[in-house]
Amino acid sequence: MAYIERLQVDAEGFLANLDLHFSPGLNVIVGARGTGKTSIIELVRYALGASSFTKTAAERGKQQAQAILSGGSVTVTIRDGETLFQAHRSATMESPSFDIAGVSCTVLAQNEIEAVGAQKSGRLHLVDRFRASRLTSSLSMEALRSVVISSTQEIVDVLREVANLTDTTASLDAIQDQLDVARQNQVTLLENSKASAADQQALQKLQAGAQTIGTRNELISQQEIEAVRVTNEIRGVVGDMLEDIAWPSGAGEDIFESARAYKTAVGEALRSALESAEAWTQATRMEKEKNDALRVRVEQTSRELRQSLELIQAGASQAARAVAELEEKLGQLTATHSRLMRRREQLHTLIRGRNESLRQLEETRQNVFDERETIVTTLNEQLRPIVKIDLFKSAGTEEYQSAIVRALRGSGLHYNSLAPLIAEVVAPHELVHWIETQDNQAFAAVLGLAPERAAVVLNALSGSTPDLIAVNVPDEVELMLLDGVDYKSTDRLSIGQRCTVVLPLLLGHSGDPLLLDQPEDHLDNAFIADTLVASLLRRQPDVQYIFTSHNANIPVIGNAENVIVMASDGEHGYVANSGGLEVPSIVEAIERIMEGGAEAFDKRAAFYGSQVAE
Repeated sequence: MAYIERLQVDAEGFLANLDLHFSPGLNVIVGARGTGKTSIIELVRYALGASSFTKTAAERGKQQAQAILSGGSVTVTIRDGETLFQAHRSATMESPSFDIAGVSCTVLAQNEIEAVGAQKSGRLHLVDRFRASRLTSSLSMEALRSVVISSTQEIVDVLREVANLTDTTASLDAIQDQLDVARQNQVTLLENSKASAADQQALQKLQAGAQTIGTRNELISQQEIEAVRVTNEIRGVVGDMLEDIAWPSGAGEDIFESARAYKTAVGEALRSALESAEAWTQATRMEKEKNDALRVRVEQTSRELRQSLELIQAGASQAARAVAELEEKLGQLTATHSRLMRRREQLHTLIRGRNESLRQLEETRQNVFDERETIVTTLNEQLRPIVKIDLFKSAGTEEYQSAIVRALRGSGLHYNSLAPLIAEVVAPHELVHWIETQDNQAFAAVLGLAPERAAVVLNALSGSTPDLIAVNVPDEVELMLLDGVDYKSTDRLSIGQRCTVVLPLLLGHSGDPLLLDQPEDHLDNAFIADTLVASLLRRQPDVQYIFTSHNANIPVIGNAENVIVMASDGEHGYVANSGGLEVPSIVEAIERIMEGGAEAFDKRAAFYGSQVAE
């Protein structure tokens, strides 16, 4: 199991040149106030980019770390078996620099411990810190969520085009009927005329050519739109590529040498693609010019033939013109209908692909829930009857409700009442399905709305499906403390009671490294000795804890593997001593500077003496 092995600070700031070594198990940082104990915790958090449970703690911790560094930097070394890797961060860096990704730890400042139990995200994190698959499942869900969102945006675009194409081709059958009538009228007029069979055949051929020209014209227009779009997109990418900057001589070896070759290859491929796209656009436009020229010639020949027919039979020219116009329009609509069929097929493919990604996403979520459920069962076995934990699947609908409110805002609908109702009974993927299919009947039946009102709601939500489809609906954890004969949830407990629940939970199972700043705050000595220390004694040997403390019971009765004694000369904090409880100077330091130090060693002797006697 990975653990924090070392903390190093540059030669600047209050903790200049600090070089701390930690071990697996319990590490306790002790010392008088103002020696930098809390700063050490915040520097680890800062270097690893560990999350905070409150915004206030995050900002205060960041400011404290940067102030301590005073323009310098901090490096944390992680050991995972035989492998060492580092996280480095200077006072001016926005985020840490890692040798490898995936370092995680739980850090709690003094005022965060009591906040954990009061926040839904904090309670869930208490369970998740024990999940072995936390990183991999998180990365997997983020990747799947991105695919689902991207696919849904494509579906939105195709649905919009399908709607437009459907409207455009709605008159296709009517045009066909009009053309049949016009053709019959033309046949009647020509039969009653003295037009030759050759003239009639020539006219029909020209009219059929008009339909072909119309079909071609529509297809060419579609092709031109696509060619221009692709050309512009490639041109934009080429324009966004920055030119190489010469590697400065003072920066050492050119680390971008191999990467630069790939960038050059990409640039050449893009420029080649741009040339091809521009040629594609030009070729399409040339075909359009040819088709337009053919259209002019056919129209000229048709006009001359219609004029001669008009001399033979009144009305024949108008009838022929009507047939030609309808033939051309039918050709255009036929091509548009063909595009509609292709887009519908594309839509079905996109939906099938997205549904498969949704299935994988839900499967991953279920696996996470199952893992959480196993952890909760184990924790309950350890902590009951004093503490009880309940887990609820996909119960955190706040983000989902917010997404619905954003989508409905400005629609005139009462979104503040609709959003909780929808989020409570309709899963995001179900909602999106009904929006895309406009199935207001099914939606109305589930929500108990009138179908007409349901249709209005679905229509108002129709532009927001990418935001809705993969919205996070997390599991929820409820923590409860036995108070008399009843359990009370942590949001109804005092700060001290909340710590009574949270601290044993933090210590009750194996997990990532845990850093706590003065966990004894808000707790009485009886709880520290009977519950907190008892939990420490049950710890797994390879799980790492790094505590700061003023209470001697924690390192002494808790049997710390490593005690770090901090001191200060007024300008700098430094390590005065470090080692295990078998080191006399460590014992002396604990007795001298910690609250109840001598009494703690007496309790330790009595405790281990009773263990030997048994």
